[in-house]
Amino acid sequence: MDIYKLASELKYVNQIGVTLNLDERMKLELAILKLNESQQFDQIVFWGKIEGISRDYYIVVGLKFRQQYEFPHKTFFWCNEEFRFAELPPINREHKDKVDGIRTLFSGDHTKVLIKVVDEDDPNRPPDVNPDQQADVDPEKKLLEDTDDEKELKVTPKNFTELDRLAYVIRAIDIDCSVIPVGAFRLTPNHELRYNDEFRGLSIPESENLHNYMHFRNPQTIEKQEYIAREEALFFYDFLDPIDKDLPYGCWALHKDASKTIATIRSLLWPGYIAYHRANSNIFGGVYIGNGIKNVDLPFLL
Repeated sequence: MDIYKLASELKYVNQIGVTLNLDERMKLELAILKLNESQQFDQIVFWGKIEGISRDYYIVVGLKFRQQYEFPHKTFFWCNEEFRFAELPPINREHKDKVDGIRTLFSGDHTKVLIKVVDEDDPNRPPDVNPDQQADVDPEKKLLEDTDDEKELKVTPKNFTELDRLAYVIRAIDIDCSVIPVGAFRLTPNHELRYNDEFRGLSIPESENLHNYMHFRNPQTIEKQEYIAREEALFFYDFLDPIDKDLPYGCWALHKDASKTIATIRSLLWPGYIAYHRANSNIFGGVYIGNGIKNVDLPFLL
């Protein structure tokens, strides 16, 4: 969602009971203007808000289109009610498999330790090698192995904090959601993505079909990966993954307003995400405002 259009486009998502108040909008605009002074992005957009118990997290994403082959580079920033943006850390892959098992609400304290690891220097840590087995090792061979180990950088164990969880959840939501209408973007002859200046919106019948919406992400399917690499992709607009093929089937809910001109698409997998598009116009966008908890039971509910 374009930060400069928050006031006019939040009305498209108000129907699901999520919005930003005037104080939040004003502080966000000022904080993003300050962020834009120190960063070199082609565009900075409001991504959404993760609701916490004591504090909420506000997320924006910087997009760099130029000199990026086939898809822009995304850089995520976060802040709390102090509205001082900082870049999200990379994903802590050491505990990536455990993140989906965390079903509690975000507390709002980004320093809170969720998974505590055992430090290498902890005297209570069990030895990695049995002393009896170590005694049987050839001393000359052991000396060579110790020399090689010293050349390697020692990786310091890192606790998994709420900020690490936030970084993982935001990127997961962005990959699974982040919807755009077909035709909103085009490929240049250099295979760089650009906004399509000729986009006039989907027609009313087209806006009612999920097949006419795509994921705003690097293509994940082999079909689209091969398609976007070919030169003919320059002359078509459906070079990204369509959302109607997402699993589980039925994870998207499309609604039209009373005038039939505004389509809203809600994610049932990540409750809180909503994309919108006004038919016969270039107005489109999406935002996530929720608790950051994935509906893992969705396949059993459909």
